[in-house]
Amino acid sequence: MAKHVPHFEVLRGVAALWVFGGHALRIADLKISYLSRSDQAVEVFIILSGFVIALMRYNDEESYGRYLFRRFMRLYPLFLIALVLGALTMHLYAPVFGASPWLTEQKLAFLSREQNAANGLWAHILLHLTMLHGTVPDTVLPQAALMFSGPLWSISLEWQFYLIAPFLIPFLSLRSLRGLAIAAIVLSVAIVLQKVTAQYWIGSVPAFLPLRLPLFIVGILSAALWERARHMPPLRLLGILVVATMIGWLFAPNKLPILIWFATYFLAATHDRLGVSRLADSLVRLPPARFLGRISYGIYVLHVPLMMAVTYYLVIPLAGGESAAIAAALIAGATLPIVLLSAYLSFTVIEKPAITWARRWPASVAAAAQSAAKG
Repeated sequence: MAKHVPHFEVLRGVAALWVFGGHALRIADLKISYLSRSDQAVEVFIILSGFVIALMRYNDEESYGRYLFRRFMRLYPLFLIALVLGALTMHLYAPVFGASPWLTEQKLAFLSREQNAANGLWAHILLHLTMLHGTVPDTVLPQAALMFSGPLWSISLEWQFYLIAPFLIPFLSLRSLRGLAIAAIVLSVAIVLQKVTAQYWIGSVPAFLPLRLPLFIVGILSAALWERARHMPPLRLLGILVVATMIGWLFAPNKLPILIWFATYFLAATHDRLGVSRLADSLVRLPPARFLGRISYGIYVLHVPLMMAVTYYLVIPLAGGESAAIAAALIAGATLPIVLLSAYLSFTVIEKPAITWARRWPASVAAAAQSAAKG
């Protein structure tokens, strides 16, 4: 499965650090080309998610209920922790993101967050507890997707995809001309739906599934090709992926995530057949790279509350008069060790036990029932 391919695991870690770096730059109001565009890192996550879920469905014929329970347990325990941390630090959005010493102008969206929360606090809480907060546009509930902690908008997007993925994946096969035609139709419908939805669903982030469904489909189609790609002549695979990249650029919100995805895909599929692929294979198998991949979920969902606290209580008092570049370096340098430690602990204490328990869930429930009956 994909989780055993180090290239994709490391890609998660790189994308998580990209988001982390983008937010440090944003607080300091410093723009560095693509590094500041952390939304593109999220699009890499989206494609990867489609790929992993499709491979999971291909390799495990589990029921919809068991599949959904396992996905729920993968997201929800740490999501709740991140939600609580976000609620405890949301009052820092205004002074840190909205009115820090390095900003050239106030960001009114951040300054108004507390007011919007006060006007619909329970609605925000209930929506977040269902992980469906991303389905509500700002015209209905202002800042619904971003209220407590920014990164949690994409967790809602992910959950929406999980709900429909088992029904969508069977229509996306590349094993025959008929399957290819059906996949093309499904992708075309998703692209049209994306464009139509964008006209009516108003929000500061694309947290509603139709707005990014084509990217999930890119991941699913990549999974449909995966087994053949691993044994395909490299030159032929390269040609297919070049065409796929060009097609993806026609509808993808950004071109770079598509390029990153298919480049990583090529290196992973040809890892033992080309010199450059073998070099990449040796790099992604390094323990630090694999470590970052394993704890990437924690890095992603925990870093904003921790970064805001570090910035407000440490960096602004000590370095509020420094340049934006120094501020960004201090914010990132002071926060990263805390984030890495927190992500490691959350993986060890929360994520891994929850994943293991969910995987064994039917057997554990049956054993508990049998034990209770004997008692």
